[in-house]
Amino acid sequence: MFATDFSGNGRKAVDEAAIESARAEGYQTGLDQARREADHQLGALLSQLVRQSERLLAQQDERLAQIEAQAAQLAVTTARSLAGAALADKPLAQLLAAARECLAHARQAPHLAIRVHESLVETVEGKLSGLARETGFAGRIVVLGEPDIALGDGRLEWADGGIAIESAVLDEAVDRAVRGVFGPVAG
Repeated sequence: MFATDFSGNGRKAVDEAAIESARAEGYQTGLDQARREADHQLGALLSQLVRQSERLLAQQDERLAQIEAQAAQLAVTTARSLAGAALADKPLAQLLAAARECLAHARQAPHLAIRVHESLVETVEGKLSGLARETGFAGRIVVLGEPDIALGDGRLEWADGGIAIESAVLDEAVDRAVRGVFGPVAG
């Protein structure tokens, strides 16, 4: 023990080394704790960001679905308006086109019966006599008026078959097609 200096300098040197070691350990512990807290906060923020992004994407999908439904509704409404205007302008166009096809393919048929709205009988008779001459149809044409057939609709019947033009059936087919693509469309 004779080599030991008891003046206090040795103890102070030991204490400063212990303090420096404790400081370094405390600094590292604090740094590790700060990193854990920062990682935890970052994870919480990222989780919140993901939830917000998912909510925004869901809202965007909902908006797009609404826009598609509105576009489908607009398209159907516009098509119906145009069809109504075309029917008002030329109520017999589709029926006469079908009659022209039938007359051309059924030239040898003994007769062709056409059922139309009762207000169109005379007009249809006049138009069909001209179509019969054009297509070479030699049979007899009978035009029958019925009050329950809508304007522009009609039924063409011959010995081997017939055809019906019904706007209500066409409307239902269009509605089914639109619902098949876009789901139920209001209006």
